Amino acid sequence: MPVPTRVFKRLGVLIEGSQDIYRNKTAMALLRFRPEDVVCVIDSTLAGCASAGEDLDHPIPVVATMAEAIALGIEWLVIGVATPGGFLPDDLRPPVYEAIRNRVGVISGLHESVGNDPNLVALAARHAVELVNLRKPPEYDRVTATGKARGTRARRVMTVGTDANIGKTTTALALVRHLQGMKGAPRTRFVSTSQDGILVTGRGIAIDRVPADFAAGWTERLVLEEDRLGAGLLVVEGQNSILSPYSGGTALSLLHGACPDAMVLCHNPSRRTLRHTDVPVPPLGDYITMYERLLAPLHPGRVVAVSLNTCELDERAAADAVKAAAKATGLPCADPVRGGEAACRILAEALLAACASPAAKPAKALAARSRR
Repeated sequence: MPVPTRVFKRLGVLIEGSQDIYRNKTAMALLRFRPEDVVCVIDSTLAGCASAGEDLDHPIPVVATMAEAIALGIEWLVIGVATPGGFLPDDLRPPVYEAIRNRVGVISGLHESVGNDPNLVALAARHAVELVNLRKPPEYDRVTATGKARGTRARRVMTVGTDANIGKTTTALALVRHLQGMKGAPRTRFVSTSQDGILVTGRGIAIDRVPADFAAGWTERLVLEEDRLGAGLLVVEGQNSILSPYSGGTALSLLHGACPDAMVLCHNPSRRTLRHTDVPVPPLGDYITMYERLLAPLHPGRVVAVSLNTCELDERAAADAVKAAAKATGLPCADPVRGGEAACRILAEALLAACASPAAKPAKALAARSRR
């Protein structure tokens, strides 16, 4: 089955009243990696700002109303927030209705499907407007993993995390962009496993909407399909964290489905407890050990670098956090957003060095472990 491709343009991004960078993760993905296709951001509390994001090639205006966004020529309204439980908040419904009445398509990555909302469906039908659900599960979802990802021609790398909503997608996309422009780097392809990755690249499946028994199987299928399209390196977008009480199963399914040769551990040094819980975040070394041991029976993949999200720290504290993480793990460490291309190069070189070493044969690795 070919990987479908659909890239949306002339986007208006709705974040109304939400200034939390984690809640606005869908909006931030577009602003960082598809700014040329974003016409405006819609938020009455920030209206009048010169630009919706920093360090963009061109400014993106922030407008207060849907009428202003429509006047700028948007063709699609993107719901740019991620909400607890994935529900469309009541305060965001009026601008969505207005967009539909003006024949602007609606794109949602929330768990609550816009296609299952009777009011939205009826209004969209009346105005001949398309509703796009980025989290729509595949029509045939009974696909089981068999370890075939280990046989790809391309080497496989994956972002893994110490928690959910911590920068795995951002790190993966930043690495792909850097590697694609890096002289001498292998041809690199992005394996999208989330609504944000799909929105940015037009490809992939939201793996958290696939039944648990088949999530690893669909991950494996995505990897194999991208490999057939030709690449030397596949960067798999990681999700959640193996210790997350509410989403750890997704992280484990991705790990076993992709069988990465190398992993980048993503971490926010400001976070003291796992998101939405009172569980303390364990040390980085514990995560490295757990990820590697959970993968080891299938494939000898290793964590080879650490990507930090230091957005809540000032410059000095961020630099100290990078140094502390590097010292604690003995691995290259950088913040790919704050550090830009120089930081991306640190992480990319660690991946390329790990992937340049001869691949361990799964059968030999399994046999060796069985004798221990």
